[in-house]
Amino acid sequence: MTISPPTSQTIAHVRGASKVYKTGDTEIIALQPTTMEVRKGELLLIIGPSGSGKTTLLSLLGCVIYPSEGVVNINGTDTNNLNAKQMADLRLNNIGFVFQSFNLVAPLSAEENVMMPLRLQGIPEKEARNRAHAVIERVGMSDRRKQLPRQLSGGQQQRIAIARALVSEPKLMLCDEPTAALDVKSVEIVMKELREIADSGRALAVVTHDMRLRHYAHRIIEVENGIAREVTAEELVANHSH
Repeated sequence: MTISPPTSQTIAHVRGASKVYKTGDTEIIALQPTTMEVRKGELLLIIGPSGSGKTTLLSLLGCVIYPSEGVVNINGTDTNNLNAKQMADLRLNNIGFVFQSFNLVAPLSAEENVMMPLRLQGIPEKEARNRAHAVIERVGMSDRRKQLPRQLSGGQQQRIAIARALVSEPKLMLCDEPTAALDVKSVEIVMKELREIADSGRALAVVTHDMRLRHYAHRIIEVENGIAREVTAEELVANHSH
């Protein structure tokens, strides 16, 4: 298998990266050696059943874990040689996360939740608030910005979580099962929103087990038994039709 060099549009590049966990004498291979990239202006769907290795791949892309072998490069930086603080800085300044359970801070308003990454970066409050307003408007939630998370529906909470991930203008957005807790109508709203964000130039990877999301993807990586490979939407359906 030849490894093509990353293009100038590549934001995240995984080269022969694997993850092995050792428990006593036992080795658990969570992810086989994988080469893939996430490019600017695309929604990459990483799809597979529970325990397939897709969350491990997301964790490597998100600089949450180090590979056992191979290289993970985010926005031109190889993560292998970074210490824990440098990894945390890389995450804060380059990656936006969207989670299945929204992870909004309960006592804070929608607006304050969105401002939080900027405050962590040391952005002055006025600028942070202005930038928060802009992304909240983008996800169509301006009329809800003063409300607390418990006053919002699941779909509305997820749109605020997307705004929070967007506000620091990350090079890469990673979404872990972003639609799993949503009703059908909210799934469509959230996925259209994510697709528009990708189309506007952001690099975006969505991890899911939900086959229905294939329609929103520019490219698809299927993960099964720790093996990740690129497939077309047609191949994905064929693989699951038996």
